[in-house]
Amino acid sequence: MLKKAIKGSIVASFFLLISPFSLANYTSSDSLSHFSEAQITAVANDPLWHLLLQLKNSHPIGGDNSIYIGQRFVSALDETKKTLHLFKTNVDSVCSYPARLRLIQSYIPAFENVKPKLLCKDYKEFLESVPADKLKLIYASENVTSASSMMGHIMLRMDGINNKGLFVKHGITFFTELDSLNVPKIMYNTLITGKEGVFKVAPYEDFENFYLYEEQRNLWSYALNFSTEDKRFLQDFIWELGQQSPKYFFHIFNCATVTQLLVNIARPGKLGDVANWLTPLDVVKFAENNNLISSTEFTPSNKWKVTNLQNNLDTLRSAEIAKQVHSVDLSSLSLSFVEAKYAEALNQYLRESNQIAQKRYEKNAKILTSVREKFSGFALDVSEYPVPTDLQNESYLGIGYSHVDDSNYLKIRSFPVARRVEDDNRGVIGETELILADLEMRVGVDSDNLGTVYLDKAMLYQMISRIPVTQDITNLSSSFNIGINRVLSDERDQNLVFQTEFGVGLTKEITKGVGVYSDVILGAGANKEQQYLYVRPVFGAYIYTKFNNKLSLQIERTYNQYGNSQYLDEFKFGLHQYGISNAALDFNLSVQSIGQEKFTQFEAILAYRF
Repeated sequence: MLKKAIKGSIVASFFLLISPFSLANYTSSDSLSHFSEAQITAVANDPLWHLLLQLKNSHPIGGDNSIYIGQRFVSALDETKKTLHLFKTNVDSVCSYPARLRLIQSYIPAFENVKPKLLCKDYKEFLESVPADKLKLIYASENVTSASSMMGHIMLRMDGINNKGLFVKHGITFFTELDSLNVPKIMYNTLITGKEGVFKVAPYEDFENFYLYEEQRNLWSYALNFSTEDKRFLQDFIWELGQQSPKYFFHIFNCATVTQLLVNIARPGKLGDVANWLTPLDVVKFAENNNLISSTEFTPSNKWKVTNLQNNLDTLRSAEIAKQVHSVDLSSLSLSFVEAKYAEALNQYLRESNQIAQKRYEKNAKILTSVREKFSGFALDVSEYPVPTDLQNESYLGIGYSHVDDSNYLKIRSFPVARRVEDDNRGVIGETELILADLEMRVGVDSDNLGTVYLDKAMLYQMISRIPVTQDITNLSSSFNIGINRVLSDERDQNLVFQTEFGVGLTKEITKGVGVYSDVILGAGANKEQQYLYVRPVFGAYIYTKFNNKLSLQIERTYNQYGNSQYLDEFKFGLHQYGISNAALDFNLSVQSIGQEKFTQFEAILAYRF
């Protein structure tokens, strides 16, 4: 999401505030008599018409009726009639709906002579100022320090020569502003009521600077294959979206939803195939699966380069280079190609994060320029770095076996959108998790509990961000969750409570693929019987093995959980197997103890990722 500062700094945005038109008696025979029923039906049934109306399976995607004529949606046919009536009775109204007009013109010759560029000054200025000679899909990788950006960001980019003969690049995106620190309020607004959405068309450089330098996120650029006619429809549709004020919903109408609509201009009949809960990666995968991508370009952030290049250097050597970059003289060192690239990335990162002065940065840059000339024929190889489209799908449905304290169960877990900490995170910096609407339950299979259903978890939101501390970059790990969970009391009962937790800690990568971490978690829980605060120190480790899996170990102690008079210890062990297409296989063991009492749980779950 873009910060308010970015929103305020972008001046080349195109919005019109259009007054609602009167639609009394829109179905009158006078206004529609010029059109045959076959023509009207043909427009209403066209997949592109449904796309322009933001319909999936004939229903509005975002549930926001404000985008429809008359502020109410009835059907695609009804909206067709309203549009025709509006165009017939008020020709200037086409200025708000050039994409609808373009499609209608292909079916109804009576509108062929209506030229929005002649009628609409602002629309004409938009077309001339924001050309679409070349199109690119831009994926900004996850911001693992921000829960709202942990799934990444997606947007469109349009390049071309404007009416002044200048080559220009524009970004097209949709976002909202998180202007509060009240997490429950943010969640309620973005998940239930919707927040004010911002549809933005602005110089691409502003977006690039924000994501690449301010937030230090990698950028993937995908060149798109659109026909000339598709590009015209795209420009018109972008203009129409700029007239609307749709609400932003974190799960059903976000940056991915709007960008997916724009990409579907080239494949309107495929809109029904996309998921209801879209993530940025879903849009990239859709474009790839539908042969819309002609080439790919990767632009890594300096923070990413510093972290990964440092891993390829001796610790003492990288420390010496860092010391020279900070305060001494780089010219005293003889640098290899990788060392020079590390020094260059570190110099740029330190300046971007205001850790060195401009004068020091310029001195280092001058020295590194001369060093770079010695390696003019060299380039870094990032071919082994996982590309976004290689990542597993983000919806999850798991079924397996669970053994809980001498009883056996069928285990079920599902969530519509997620990246789990158990997943293969080797393609990102750190171990991260973001899960929405996580539901876990058990069904008894023993004779004494056969068919009994137990709810174990119904978490609305969970996030974990364990970013390793390095010698150059200090990162704090963090976690947060809110929802319903089952906890153990000192009477050895399991109780459902509503809980919220916040944690902070440190993570250290010992070597590539091996890390340790320590967190302190503060929480609050409540049900009809108990309301309590608790604290939980956590220590853990993870290791990726040569067998393409990950082992995880965690030890924790909780004080005052469920008002317990004794502390609760828990040991967790996990084995998470990778390499299975569109699937996840997990084995988990948990041993909890209060005093002399122990509570053991084992589970094996095979999940489908879709």
